[in-house]
This record gives sequence, C-alpha cells and structure tokens, in this order.
Amino acid sequence: MKHRRRTALFIGLILFLVSAIPLFIMGRELFTGWQIDRQYSINHVYSEQGFPSIIDTQEIEVNGVHIEIIEEPTGKKASLTPWDEDEGVEAGDIVKIYLLIDGREVTSPDEIWLSNRNRGSRYYSWLDILTVNEQIAIVQRLTDDDAKMDERQWKIIWIDEKGDAFEEVISYQTRSENPLAVRLIGFSGTALMAMGYYSDLLMGYPSVFFPILYPILTGVVGILLCIMFFIQYKRYAKLGT
Repeated sequence: MKHRRRTALFIGLILFLVSAIPLFIMGRELFTGWQIDRQYSINHVYSEQGFPSIIDTQEIEVNGVHIEIIEEPTGKKASLTPWDEDEGVEAGDIVKIYLLIDGREVTSPDEIWLSNRNRGSRYYSWLDILTVNEQIAIVQRLTDDDAKMDERQWKIIWIDEKGDAFEEVISYQTRSENPLAVRLIGFSGTALMAMGYYSDLLMGYPSVFFPILYPILTGVVGILLCIMFFIQYKRYAKLGT
C-alpha cells in the first residue's frame, strides 16, 4: 500500500513539475491582459463607414488636438508583400513621414512602406493613432517587413490632455518591460505577428494536446494525485499503518 501511495505521489509531482512553468506563463499572460482591460479603454481614432479602423487619412483632429502626417518621397519602392501578390498590385512607395501635432513636429522622421492594395489602410501595419483613456497614442513600426521578429522595434508618441508629447521606443526583446505598449502594438495592427506580453506561448493555434491535455490536464491530475497522497498519508498515520 505504501509503495502504491509513493508511486502516485511521484507521478503527481512529475506531472505538476512539468506543467508548472507553462501554467505560470499562461496565467501571467491572462492576468496581465485582464489588468490592462480593467485599467485602459483603447480605441481607434479613425472610422470608415462608421466602423473603427486603422488610420487612413493624413489629417485628423482628436480631443481638440490636430494631428497631421506629412509624407516625403524617397524614390524607393517597398518589397512586395504576400497580400500585394495576392491582389496583383505594384509595390508601394517608401516614404519618410513627419508627425505634426498642432503644427509642430514631435518626432524624428522614419521610413514606412505605403500600401497599394485596393482594401485596407494606406498605413496598414505601419502606423495607427489610438486613444488610451484620455491620452492619444501614435503607434509606428520602425523595422521593415523583412526584419526578424527578434529585431523588430516600434515607437509610441504619447499626447496628453494638454497637447504635450513624449516618445518611447519598444523592441520585441524588451517588450516585457511595457505590457501596455505590447497591447497597443497588437491593437494597432503594427505587430505583423501576434506576440504576448512576456512570452508567445499562447500565440500559437490551440489544439487538444496544447493546452488542454498539456499543461492544463497534466497539471490538474498532478495536483490531485499529490492531494490524494497527503489525505491518505494523514488517514493511515492516525491508524498507525
């Protein structure tokens, strides 16, 4: 009997230990997302046919702040994306954009690839303007479509209620330092690929094996086996066996 109890405990500990790390990572991702949802209201400032959408105009007024996007041609053409190839369109222009807030330039110009597709925003996957509670956030991708995920960078220009602006730069590798920025990058469509706040464990396509069988079921079974062992241990200890 003791041998069977010890075997059950051993199996339970193994199942729990191999499941604990992914369960912790998943729980942290879900908890962080819940915290952001609770603290922040995030919305697109631009709408198309009455529906919120990624910015597709060069001038817009938000909360009394006039925002203007100035495009400077570079004479270069962007690489064709899979979406360009699907629609049979020519490569878009590469331009430098200047962001003006109430007529003043608030950030250094950076290159973006304009879209030539028949649908979607001119700035899709490169730039969007959001409201975050009472503030405005301009999210811009800094690295091109060909950059590896580990090398990608973005900048966010924050504009407060007074019209004052400040900028922060976020990289994929240091994203865990700024979970709100990760949410804004995903919401703005500038991420290109889904990414988590600390880990991309939940970004893959779910299946029966993951995460249902592993680590959820394995973790639950492991905990139950450990609990059953201690319940039986106390019971038999009282009986002196």
